[in-house]
Amino acid sequence: MRRRKNPNFPEGRDLTPELVGDEGLRRCPNYVVHFRRLPHHDVGIPPFWELHVQNSRTFYTVNVGIPADELDLVIQRLPEPSSENEGVVFVRARDELILPEDIRRLCGETLLPFLIYKVVSAPPGSPFKNGQRYNDADLTRPIRPTEADKVANEKRKQALLDRFAHETEQGYSPSPRF
Repeated sequence: MRRRKNPNFPEGRDLTPELVGDEGLRRCPNYVVHFRRLPHHDVGIPPFWELHVQNSRTFYTVNVGIPADELDLVIQRLPEPSSENEGVVFVRARDELILPEDIRRLCGETLLPFLIYKVVSAPPGSPFKNGQRYNDADLTRPIRPTEADKVANEKRKQALLDRFAHETEQGYSPSPRF
């Protein structure tokens, strides 16, 4: 049996987003993304966009705060719609991880930034749960800290709180971390 070509996706078509004002459409090989700029905008942060990702059967939504010139790159990296993520609303955001002391000494960095998807809302019966976090563009494996990660983070947190209490007792000004 021969497959019919999708009439909404003619071959050789330019795939750059079609932007009209603050709304637009981008056709990808297996899905279409309708995007619009959300009305609230602070000059100090990039604008927020609402992306509706859909194919012929399913859809999901992603809210992301990025400059307009990065929108195309984000759209290219979106996961395809599937029955599992049907109707789910995600927010794509930046998260930070406090690095252990030994890694800090090697790289000179305290925090490691990375991009995540976080579930804002999911319909009843969905395998996604509100608040779950996922690595950027990989919605098959949630980010779940292990017990060792939880213990290590509790120790780091307690060490920071102890240092803060000690600095307060000594009359030092608090660290800029607090």
